[in-house]
Amino acid sequence: MIQDPFKRTKILDTNARYLGIPIEELIEKAGKGIAKELCKKYGKTKSYNFVCGLGNNGGDGFAAARNLAELDVEKIRVYLIGRVNKIKSKAALKHWKKLSNSKYVENEVIKLKSDAYSKDIVQADISVECLVGTGIKGKLHKRFHDVIVRLTKQKTDIVAVDVPVPGYNPKFAISLMYPKVDKAKVVNIKIPKEAETYTGPGDIKILEVPKENSYKSQNGELLIYGGSHQFHGAPLMAMKAASKLVGSVFFYTNPENREVANKVKTELDEFILINDNDLEKYANYADAFLFGPGLEGNLPTKAIISSLLRKYPDKPTILDAYAISVASEKQLLKNKILTPHRGELRHMFGDNKYLRKYNTPKILEGRVKRFAVENECFIILKGHTDVLFHKEGTIALNKTGNQGMAKGGTGDVLAGILGGLITKNDIWISMRAASFINGKAGDNLRKQIGYNFSATDLIPKVQEVIEWGKNY
Repeated sequence: MIQDPFKRTKILDTNARYLGIPIEELIEKAGKGIAKELCKKYGKTKSYNFVCGLGNNGGDGFAAARNLAELDVEKIRVYLIGRVNKIKSKAALKHWKKLSNSKYVENEVIKLKSDAYSKDIVQADISVECLVGTGIKGKLHKRFHDVIVRLTKQKTDIVAVDVPVPGYNPKFAISLMYPKVDKAKVVNIKIPKEAETYTGPGDIKILEVPKENSYKSQNGELLIYGGSHQFHGAPLMAMKAASKLVGSVFFYTNPENREVANKVKTELDEFILINDNDLEKYANYADAFLFGPGLEGNLPTKAIISSLLRKYPDKPTILDAYAISVASEKQLLKNKILTPHRGELRHMFGDNKYLRKYNTPKILEGRVKRFAVENECFIILKGHTDVLFHKEGTIALNKTGNQGMAKGGTGDVLAGILGGLITKNDIWISMRAASFINGKAGDNLRKQIGYNFSATDLIPKVQEVIEWGKNY
């Protein structure tokens, strides 16, 4: 469950577009709800100004003004703070045209002013601010700032739609879907549940990005424990993926695998190989742990994992592959992420007879969900559709990926992406984003070269998917 209402709204808006849910319909619902709440609060005899930006928040204002006129309000002005040809959203532009061509503009119930500046705004009883919504990034544009200054100097009740712009406190706030400020009136625009259940580019859009002038330790440090003589490629895949996302990767492997580590060194220089004496020091440095890629199942390995989990119970940690076997020590699992495929569920449930007997998706998912809730842990059950389980019982689904990914190493790439993300992001957000990114990278490869690609081929596509998602 994503608690931050701003992030949650951004995910919903973006994923709804990605899933093909008509945004113009959602804006229409928002407009009706906003108009209804304005009439409840202020009545129909007041004069209303709408000051609108160039995105979907502006679109909400266009729709609200028209719906307010349909409720028999007769004094409405709409100010577009910018040029019509600069409106960023197709859905918002459709609502501008619908408003412009309406009978209410023709009979001057609504008066429009495009490319408006602060000096153009005539005083009204109520001023409805629809400038930026959840799209606000950094400092407010001067033109918008001047509009807010103008409104605060007028004798008007300022109403914020969704997210108030920085710099003033509105008299009344109307939030869409979730309250964005205290005492906001919430309008449910009924975004389909799929937009929140299924992962999408919205999960990428809210990820942290490196700050300007930051240095490597501020951009995440990940400790990976993995590798064996037989499986030295697994940690290599995880490190290659993680190194694209963090400032530093620390790699520890069992003493008998030092030859393996040297082989890995020949293929990747972007990690720090640590020895037994330095393990605790670098574990302290690390922001998160990834245990499991390529590890062989034995008691010494399990003892090292258990020891690190006890010593650092609050570090975000992924238990992958054999490391999932520490699930038998239930007290160690709180807030940890387990990433099994179906064959690795034996590490969680022990005897496979139950799983074979009741191996229907519904029953299996129900049992995994109970395990997550009872042990307060997070789980990604990898498969044709990845099923993500939150410790509080929420389930998300990831449908990206294809049969070309049914080969060794793709799960290690996922583990590396997830490990990189949890160094600086919320666990649930990281799980959603990592699953989507990994599968989308595979889908892009399938479109370009078919199903015959390797895990190594995924990694450059991971970078492309993240950049695409940030700009979606």
